[in-house]
Amino acid sequence: METLLFNKYIDLINCIMIKKRFSSYSTILFFLLLLCPITASTNIPIGDEKIPDSIISLSSGYAIVVDKQHQKIYVFQKNGTFSKVFEAHCSTGQNPGSKQVAGDKKTPNGIFFVTKMLTNPGPPEIYGSMAFPLDYPTISDQRAGRDGNNIWIHGTTKTLLPTQSKGCVVLHDNDLKRLAKFIYFNKTPVVISEFIKWVPQDKIPPLKNELERILTSWHKAFVAKDIRTIDSLYAQGSEIKGKRREDLKDKIKALTNLNQHFILEPRDVSILQENNNAVIIFDQIYAVNSNNYSFQGFYNKLILEKINNKWYITDDATSSPTNNKILAQVNSKQTEDKSVSKEAIENLVNKWLSSWKLGKMRTYRSCYAPNFQSRGMNLSEWVSFKTTIRQKSENISIRIDKLQTSVNNDTARASFIQHYSSSLINSKGKKTLELKKIGDEWKIYRELM
Repeated sequence: METLLFNKYIDLINCIMIKKRFSSYSTILFFLLLLCPITASTNIPIGDEKIPDSIISLSSGYAIVVDKQHQKIYVFQKNGTFSKVFEAHCSTGQNPGSKQVAGDKKTPNGIFFVTKMLTNPGPPEIYGSMAFPLDYPTISDQRAGRDGNNIWIHGTTKTLLPTQSKGCVVLHDNDLKRLAKFIYFNKTPVVISEFIKWVPQDKIPPLKNELERILTSWHKAFVAKDIRTIDSLYAQGSEIKGKRREDLKDKIKALTNLNQHFILEPRDVSILQENNNAVIIFDQIYAVNSNNYSFQGFYNKLILEKINNKWYITDDATSSPTNNKILAQVNSKQTEDKSVSKEAIENLVNKWLSSWKLGKMRTYRSCYAPNFQSRGMNLSEWVSFKTTIRQKSENISIRIDKLQTSVNNDTARASFIQHYSSSLINSKGKKTLELKKIGDEWKIYRELM
């Protein structure tokens, strides 16, 4: 990169010398010094060692980040360390600044989520082959009086030009099809900023502890069945009401009394922040069956806003993780690939099921990814734990029905109803296996009940 920039400087200097017939080395040096700060002032990172400061933490899945200043869109994933898995040019609103009113041709800043997918939403030269509506205006936008609607991430088949949209985030249609495989409805955060501030990924943001304390307070109040304390974490006028409150009461009512061996702490915590807005995404465990050590929980999303220098929850959204649909690519080759993958996943589930039933623990172990983690146990500890349960069980009967699979590139889910009985327990419930592709094989890296 430095060599290319230096060569460009030399070419420009040569051009100046030819056209203007400058002969003074001091004049050349003057122009060189003028040019150098131009590249130094750009905020484009070199290499993948830095991440946007909007990603406070990321446990699983992906985070999409849009840089309006440089008209770029990125996708980040964390697997031990952060990695940038997607990058493309995009086009945002014709006017600078965050959207305030309908028709101002500005792209909103904030943290958003895709709500659905629209196929062939309009003329392909304008909208491409698909579009992903965002949940703008959010509760925070509405509280601030911002309005407007139909803010999409969509494609175009025309030449992509910077800052040419009426407020949407636009990609070339081929890039949008690549982006689609990283999007989960209502779960993949989309952070849109005027510009990205890049920070070292090993630097702990000061805001992390502050937002984690809010999650800890929410969790402790939830486990203590203290709705009044939960209410105190919400902004005035944003307290949990109506059906949301009844749903929370039902979950609190279902809380099981656990002994010291089990901790119902939040799992898969991700935290995103943009200006005075933040989102905390996590799985909340609320019950455990001590007979077969299965857990129950729900996916939760806390929407926060900084008000008078203090963070408050302004909204929340809960759902079952198994309800999150993974978006698929649309061409025939990908459809064929997904069909092959689903068949391979079904074969893995059947292998996993029969090996447990027959007590073939070596085969059972081979169904899992080497980095499998569950309840604080690694793969070896998990298999040893399950072997002990298997040895104590007699008359094992296990079957599944309503198997559903979803594939997203090299990750997938298999959800089903499990009917299990043995000398120790009889149970029936929904189970989800989260999978990843290692080489040419699918492996289990997480189990959910």
